[in-house]
Amino acid sequence: MTTDRPQPFTAGLDGDIKAILLAQVRNLWTHASTAIEGNTLTLGDAAFVLEEGLTIAGKLLRDHQEVYGHAKGIEVIY
Repeated sequence: MTTDRPQPFTAGLDGDIKAILLAQVRNLWTHASTAIEGNTLTLGDAAFVLEEGLTIAGKLLRDHQEVYGHAKGIEVIY
């Protein structure tokens, strides 16, 4: 008996394209999830924080920490 395991949606993609796609999913998922809870960072802000590791002037440190923590949780799922 064989068990057909589902392939990940990134199966067969080039490594660079896969990394870009997963980063975009992480950014969108993180922004949407934290925005529901009242986070004031925009999608662009969240992507900047996650990709550059810097903070946005005038934004709460708590918002940055929420974005960072959510993204780390997604990486555990990946």
